[in-house]
Amino acid sequence: MPRTSRHPPGIPGRVFFRRLADVSDSAADLSLTEVLQLLGQRKLSARELVEDCLRRIDLSEPAVRAFVTRTPDLALDAAVRADEARASGDRVGPLAGVPVAVKDVFLTKGVLTTAGSQVLATYVPAEDAAVWERLSAAGAGLLGKTTTHEFAYGTASTPTANPWDVRRTPGGSSGGSAAALAGRMAPIATGTDTGGSLRIPAAACGVCTLRSTPGRISRYGVIPLSPSFDVAGPMARRMLDISILMSVLAGHDPRDPATRDEPCPPYPLESPHDLSGVRIGLPTEMSWQQVDDRISVVCHEALGLLAARGAQLVEVENPANTKVVLEKSIGVFDTITESEAHQIHDALEPHSHLYTPQVRERVRKGERVSSERYAEALRLRAGWANDWRGIMAAHRLDAIAHPTIDAAPPLIDPNGPPKGPKIRLSTPWSVAGFPALSVPAGFDNRALPVGLSLAALPEREADLLGLALVIDEELQLWRHGPPSRF
Repeated sequence: MPRTSRHPPGIPGRVFFRRLADVSDSAADLSLTEVLQLLGQRKLSARELVEDCLRRIDLSEPAVRAFVTRTPDLALDAAVRADEARASGDRVGPLAGVPVAVKDVFLTKGVLTTAGSQVLATYVPAEDAAVWERLSAAGAGLLGKTTTHEFAYGTASTPTANPWDVRRTPGGSSGGSAAALAGRMAPIATGTDTGGSLRIPAAACGVCTLRSTPGRISRYGVIPLSPSFDVAGPMARRMLDISILMSVLAGHDPRDPATRDEPCPPYPLESPHDLSGVRIGLPTEMSWQQVDDRISVVCHEALGLLAARGAQLVEVENPANTKVVLEKSIGVFDTITESEAHQIHDALEPHSHLYTPQVRERVRKGERVSSERYAEALRLRAGWANDWRGIMAAHRLDAIAHPTIDAAPPLIDPNGPPKGPKIRLSTPWSVAGFPALSVPAGFDNRALPVGLSLAALPEREADLLGLALVIDEELQLWRHGPPSRF
């Protein structure tokens, strides 16, 4: 069995990670939770926080390249307003003065929004996406727009590098946001997830995210890929920060008819101490086989933290029609995504020469999807969700657990098309419509972060975050930064 560790191994003569002291050298190293406490106590100013993030960007961007567009003045303006309001004793928003990195598929009024494509190289929106509206209304400042796989259609985020190993991809399509977080350039970020585009880069870069229940967060003003699967969501270094961000972002929006017109669950602000009676399913055949042993071991160790508080780990079978549905689960995802992406991009056909060859071919695949095949994929999707509901009821499961990605993030090939991690472990929950997250589980013996995926029924979304909080608060991996020299 390969040697693994929750903390990176030290190798003489080379810096693999930075252990961040309780009193950090830089406010940019702090979690959102820590930042909000210090801002509220007037022990840190929002301007100091933004300036520290800008210094970190200056140091790291030449190697990491997480940003498409930087907006330091906007972040500083929000910080100054927040500091002045706090000094005057005025009420401030829950994120007043906090800088945020926004994936470049969210519309930002007056700020370039490219979706990673030459097709939109000069596009400056006249309105804001709902997610940015909510963050801005809470007092956050726009630090910049982060890279994405072109039109979010892939799991690499060229030209961004992974701060833990700049030879490797950060994953995608929200790779720029994940890399900015891992590189301590921003305390919070946004992303989107169609088949894993929040969870995959979070795992690759050692940060936290939640693909929430579809309809929980408005997608108004998000450049779409596949409306059947697209979800907007938060990213941060600490799972507790995700709970805070969900309380800001979640809620009904009449401009997005798919949003849920119902009260949002109370997102947990502390981890549960007693997990007696909690049952967590391990779908061995579907999600633990053909996984790098070094990743698998770290994930099992993290699950041991839940077991230590009383949770039971239960191996579960796949649905009865595994051979049909499981083998087609990727096919279901591809069929629906290809068809819907083609419908969305059909109007851009006159500009097809501006697409990268990889994404142009993916978009054109949708031409070959018949209406009958699309309808069959939708039927299989509904059956997949019902089958998993049945399995979870039969085993009395509170969550499903497995590695977020099955191998280390691929090495970047500067002469080849963008290549990212596989989506096979993340798409089943996109197809099912279940909330799913990725929480840092530790480090393998390559000093690379490992992500653990947890998924649950939509009505158990808040409980899912609670389980992740147990692991995250126990390991406190947000206190470990990647190499300080790239």
